[in-house]
Amino acid sequence: MAIDFYKLGRASGATTPKGQQSGFESLVSSATKPLEDMIKTSKVATAALSAAMPAGVPIDKVPEQLRGKVSKYLADNKKEYTDAAKVVTSGINPNSKRYRDAIETMNRVGSKFENLSNTLEDIAVKRKSALDDPSFSPATSKLDQLTFENLKNGSIYDSMNLNEDGTFSYQDGQGGTKQWKDFAITKQGFTGQQTFIGLVEDVKKQAKEEGATFENLRGGYQVTINSLFDKLGPKGSLDYALADDEFLNSDPRFKDKDKDELIKNPNDVIQAYKEYNMSQLKAEFSKAPKYKEPFKGTAGAYDSMQTVNRLTGEMNKLNKQENIDPSGLGIRGDKSAPAPITQVRNHLKNDLTFIKNQMGIPKSAQIFIGPDPQTGGYSYYIKKNQLNPNTNEKEVVDHKIQDAMTRSDRLGGTQFTREPLQFDNFRFILREYGIIK
Repeated sequence: MAIDFYKLGRASGATTPKGQQSGFESLVSSATKPLEDMIKTSKVATAALSAAMPAGVPIDKVPEQLRGKVSKYLADNKKEYTDAAKVVTSGINPNSKRYRDAIETMNRVGSKFENLSNTLEDIAVKRKSALDDPSFSPATSKLDQLTFENLKNGSIYDSMNLNEDGTFSYQDGQGGTKQWKDFAITKQGFTGQQTFIGLVEDVKKQAKEEGATFENLRGGYQVTINSLFDKLGPKGSLDYALADDEFLNSDPRFKDKDKDELIKNPNDVIQAYKEYNMSQLKAEFSKAPKYKEPFKGTAGAYDSMQTVNRLTGEMNKLNKQENIDPSGLGIRGDKSAPAPITQVRNHLKNDLTFIKNQMGIPKSAQIFIGPDPQTGGYSYYIKKNQLNPNTNEKEVVDHKIQDAMTRSDRLGGTQFTREPLQFDNFRFILREYGIIK
C-alpha cells in the first residue's frame, strides 16, 4: 500500500525574528490581560508581519511551529502502519483475526494521516483567507476575534496540539482548549440591510397612494419583517442588529453595553430590532410625499395657479432679500421735511423693478409710488379709469395698491420703513390684464 500520507507539505524556513516574542510567549504573557488588550496586541503583531512582508505572508501547509509535532506524530504512527502492512503481506490467511486486525490498523492509521493532511490544509486555507479578507460579523465574540487575529499573524500555531486522531486543538484567549474543527468566523451578511432598503422604497411608493395610512400597511410589513428574521435565523438576525450602531445607541438597554453580553443574550436585542425596523418604516412613511388630488380645473385655471405660485414665491424671495439688513430698511428724515420722493424711489428700486418688469404687468399700466395722505407715509398706486358716481362721467383716479413705506415719528426725526410686498394686493391688477384668472 502506498504511503502518500507522509507527504504532508514542504518544510518552512520561517523563524521568529530576533528580539521579537514568539506567538506563544505573547499569548502566555497576555493571559491575564482583558481580551480587548490582547486583541490590540495581536493586531500589532499582524500589522508588523504584514509590513515586514509587503509581497504577502508565505503560508506553508506544515508551518515551522508545528513541524516538530507533525514529524513526531508521523514517526509514532509510521511504525504501527508498517508493522500492520508486514502482516498483511506475509501471506497469512485473510480470514484470520490477525489479518483482519492488521487491515483495521492500516485503515485507522490511514484515517489519522488523512485527518492530519486535511486539517493542516484547512488551517493554511483559513489563514490565507483571513489575511485576504480580515472582516467578520459584528456578532463575533471577542474571544473569536482574538483567535481570528492570532490565526492571521500565525501565533495560534504555538498554542496548537496534535490530537490522537490527527486533528488539532488550540488554546483560546482565556486558556481553554478548543477543537480547530469547531472554529469558524462568520462574515457580515447584508441580506437584512438589502431587504430593508427594498421595504423603504416600497413604503415611499405606498405613501403616494390615495387614502394610504401606515396603520393600513402595518400588518403586511410586519409579516415581511418577521419572515426576514426567520430567514436570517438567530445568528444572522443578531449580525443584522449589531451592525446598526444607531439602533444600539438609541436604546438605553444596549447603549454602551459590551457586545459580548449582547451576544450571550441575543433574544432581547433581536426582538427590539424587529420593533425598530417597524418604527423606521413608519418614520419613512411619514417623511415620504403623499397623495395629491389631481387638478380638476381647466388648462387655463391650471396655468393661472402655476403663475400665482411662481409669483408668490419670487415675491417672498424678494422680501427676504430686502429684509436681510434691518438697519438698511428705512429712511430717516426731519419731521418738518419728510424724505424726498426720489430718495424713496431709489430705496425701493428693486421692488419697483419687480412689480413693473417681472410680474407680467404691461408697461402701459401706470404704477407709481406717491405720498399717502392717510398714513403720512408712501404707497404704491395705479391710475384707473372709473365712472364718477355724481357726474356719471369717466375720470382717472389714483387707486392705492398697498403701503410702500410706513412712517413713524421718533425723537429727533422721522423713520420711513419698507413694507413687504403682498401678492394678494396685486391680484386685481393681474386679473384685469389677464395674467391670472
